[in-house]
Amino acid sequence: MIVNLRQLRLLLIVIPLLLVFIFMYKYTLPEVEENHLVQPEPKELYGEFLTWEEARQYFNKYSSATIMDLDTGLQFNVQRRGGSNHADVQPLTAEDTATMKAIYNGKWSWKRRAVIVEMENGRKIAGSMNGMPHGRGAIAGNNFNGHSCIHFRDSTTHGSRKVDLTHQMMVWKAANVVEKQIKTLGAEDSIRLFFTAIDQGEMKIAGSLLDGEEEAAILELFRDYDYIRVSDIIKLSDNNYKVNVLLAYDGGRKQLRKDILLRLTKKKSYWHIDVGSIVVLLQQPGA
Repeated sequence: MIVNLRQLRLLLIVIPLLLVFIFMYKYTLPEVEENHLVQPEPKELYGEFLTWEEARQYFNKYSSATIMDLDTGLQFNVQRRGGSNHADVQPLTAEDTATMKAIYNGKWSWKRRAVIVEMENGRKIAGSMNGMPHGRGAIAGNNFNGHSCIHFRDSTTHGSRKVDLTHQMMVWKAANVVEKQIKTLGAEDSIRLFFTAIDQGEMKIAGSLLDGEEEAAILELFRDYDYIRVSDIIKLSDNNYKVNVLLAYDGGRKQLRKDILLRLTKKKSYWHIDVGSIVVLLQQPGA
């Protein structure tokens, strides 16, 4: 028998390489796949939907919390200084104040924003804040002249002692329960929520309450107005309401008040406003 030394040497090289490849495939590749499978999917961050009476147990006077703005992800620290119907807070430092002001695009505002309030014990609770320094302030050097307010589920204002729908809408957003809460509303409260959402720039929420075509384009036209207020809502029949609406434009210096007729229908377990019945509000300012 004649042995081909050249082929033998080739086999001696190939066989060890083949064994190494099999070993790597059997032990290394499955481990990579397994590590890939156990990776948790990224989840959006929302807060617990706790009432003010529950939340205040974790937010005692002079305790601190970290506030995260839901839309921008920016965070800053505050201290609770008081408040009985909701939390009155102040930014801890000048840097915290600067971050808070950046959330409001560099200009203090009464507009509400959905926030996650992380307490000292790590608990994250859905809340709503306004961005206007008012009243008294007591933290030296934080560049914040007064305090601001943080509301939670079912909290009330100090003046009227009533639940503020605008704050509650933002709490719902921070807790990711908007649709669930909308289903609990009657027709009149649905109308108020619709205009509240537009006033606060929450067009996604407003759009969910409309029934008809071209919702996004029609809602975009509302941006011509600086703010929108609803006063009287009068029920005319089962699905028809007369609504008195005040619209401000030209930097709030001019106002337009109108009575409009809204037609509502109930779909998907909650009330929707017919798009055609709100077009009357969308004429150009001053027309």
